[in-house]
Amino acid sequence: MEAFAAGAGFDAPPLGTLIAGVGCTVVLLWACWSAISSYRGYAKGRVSGDDFGFAALRAVFLVVVMFWVFL
Repeated sequence: MEAFAAGAGFDAPPLGTLIAGVGCTVVLLWACWSAISSYRGYAKGRVSGDDFGFAALRAVFLVVVMFWVFL
């Protein structure tokens, strides 16, 4: 860790926090986009209720898994 701090000019923990924060933000933005897109399809009758539920479940599962990975 001392070699990283000497070469980069800052400690490693803030970089890890930054990467985790960016990763969680990207996952949440994707989940929101997925939920909005599937709801629009459901509201217009292009997506069935089963497909809408599966898309929501997949988004929630991905958010939980990726938060576990990042945090």
